[in-house]
Amino acid sequence: MDYAQSLFEAISESAVILDKAGRILDWNQSASTLFGYSKREVLGRSINLVYDRNYPFPKIIKETLPFHKKWLAETVFFRKNGTKGTCRTSATLLTNPAQGKTAALLIHQNISAFKVVENDLKATAESLGANYRQSVAGLLALYPLYTKNSTFREQLERDLRESELRFRLLAENATDIIARVAADGTYLYVSPSCRTLLGYKPEELIGKSAFKYTHHDDVTKLKKALFNSRHRETKSNTTVIYRARRKEGEYRWFETLVRLICDEDTREIREIQTASRDVTDHVLDKKVGMRKQQLAHVFRLSTMEEMASGMAHEISQPLSAIINYTRGCVRHLQSGQHDAPLLTEVMEKAVTQAERAGEVIQRLKNFFCKGQLVKTPCKINSILRETVSLIRHDFTSTKTKVDLAFEKDLPFISADRIQLQQVMLNLLQNAIDAMRDINPGARRIKIETATLNKDTVAITVNDSGPGFSKEVVHKVFKPFFSTKAHGRGMGLAICRSIIEAHGGVFTINPNTSNNSWIRFTLPIE
Repeated sequence: MDYAQSLFEAISESAVILDKAGRILDWNQSASTLFGYSKREVLGRSINLVYDRNYPFPKIIKETLPFHKKWLAETVFFRKNGTKGTCRTSATLLTNPAQGKTAALLIHQNISAFKVVENDLKATAESLGANYRQSVAGLLALYPLYTKNSTFREQLERDLRESELRFRLLAENATDIIARVAADGTYLYVSPSCRTLLGYKPEELIGKSAFKYTHHDDVTKLKKALFNSRHRETKSNTTVIYRARRKEGEYRWFETLVRLICDEDTREIREIQTASRDVTDHVLDKKVGMRKQQLAHVFRLSTMEEMASGMAHEISQPLSAIINYTRGCVRHLQSGQHDAPLLTEVMEKAVTQAERAGEVIQRLKNFFCKGQLVKTPCKINSILRETVSLIRHDFTSTKTKVDLAFEKDLPFISADRIQLQQVMLNLLQNAIDAMRDINPGARRIKIETATLNKDTVAITVNDSGPGFSKEVVHKVFKPFFSTKAHGRGMGLAICRSIIEAHGGVFTINPNTSNNSWIRFTLPIE
């Protein structure tokens, strides 16, 4: 089997081999797909057949490539059917000292779509990356195995050297780290992209153990992926995500595709081939998202201690009424009097009080329920009134007066009712805490609602406390910063996150002229 030719045909991009006169010696299937010509139609002809102008390839091969190593150009081409396109072309010198031949490898990357549809650039890049990794996996699978047949060993070794030359040519132009690892975990080969991704030169890694540069918590996981006996039997590839240390000491997350090359008879590992890419941004974004959700849930739970007394007071009132109504009915029945209308009226009152207690408990359950953002059409004025009623006991015990200045007939908004209650409860509790040191008769909170325009409603909360200074306003959204002695420093940051998740804006006006307030906006449904 001609492994070099198979490797050449497996290249996903158009690849053409030229002789020193610029004539086509070989032409892979991708070139046929790109230009529309079959290999039989172009062999022996000038490569300028497909370009919109003549390039001096004999001169480039003779005078440019030996000194500059690579020739790069953006070329305009015409397909066989006459359609026009653009590609990024690179030429690399190929030499075969044994045969004394010189040739050039042309790689064409079709960028026509990039010129026409810039908005699809990201999706196209991801697609090309996936195709590239698949191509690398295919190339690794085609890597020639050593044969024990001494009769053909010399010829196979020559083929192997030529295949390795082409493999290195591809690997050294890849953005991922292509590596060959021995059975004991030491690097045999590392592509030049390790300079960019790890900060090391290839020669600094070759001969060293791969585990030396792996985070100690991930070494076991990486060893399991590299030496897993199950993959030896199934011959399947496996993928592992772990942390590797850059030269300056920073750890980065990598995703590595692992292929084991095993002895056919003993199934012992002869070599491990890997392709690795940096996925740090993706991993960190996922972890940050999970952390935000956890913090929001912790914040809801931490509010329980501050609401416990108010909720107990609110539940105890209907329960006491139910007890009184029920005892009255029992005494009435024990007296031998059976006034059915009176008993019915009393029991209906007891049912009303039981339903009231049930509503209070349901609101508490809904508030502390962990979940995703669930938007429903609702009226902001109703949400605010219900939130005020949740901690009315706190207002009473602290002698705080609440003024509601609601605009009538506000349009519906699309929002998560429970999460908006969470925001308002935090703001109201902060206002109560901020006014603890002022005269009880002067403790006032004002809540206003108004339409800013046809698309937005605004909710403004201000109190008679000292407000925020200009210096503090710039710090309150930082995690764990708090102006309270025992504050958690998460409340306002989470409030802002909730409002922004609804498509609104959260604003704090500092107390520069005795007019400090907090306002958030929400989009109208």
